[in-house]
Amino acid sequence: MHVRCCAHILNLCVQDGLDELRTLLEHIRNVIRWIRAVRSAKGIFKQKCEEYGLRKKVIALDTPTRWNSIYKLLHDAIAYHDVLTDMYSESRATDGQFITNDHWSLAKIVHGVLETFDNATHIFSYVYEPNIHAVILECIKIICTIK
Repeated sequence: MHVRCCAHILNLCVQDGLDELRTLLEHIRNVIRWIRAVRSAKGIFKQKCEEYGLRKKVIALDTPTRWNSIYKLLHDAIAYHDVLTDMYSESRATDGQFITNDHWSLAKIVHGVLETFDNATHIFSYVYEPNIHAVILECIKIICTIK
């Protein structure tokens, strides 16, 4: 009654879908990469966080082999979207590019869908008791989210 292979199948499906979206989320990824790489950017990030009344946080980069890392990146980035938008538009490292409201709208939509997949993955991977009934419920939630 264990269905851990469902988690693997779900992982393959999500990875395939994210391949299509990675370039659309590149602006958000770029500003986080810049903050992590440039020492002065870390100071600016701390200052901007204080201006917006947020606690400074290290936002982890995503890794291509772990789809839930983009979910975690988007989760943190959305919480700091004002700070990241200001930093991206003010920095010279961006070559005149901006993070627009459209970028954030897309990020929120993708985050919402990935949240459903993340919850399902945790339930699919549950190993201490039979979980086929929970898997069916999560599959229904995934279908509703995609629709």
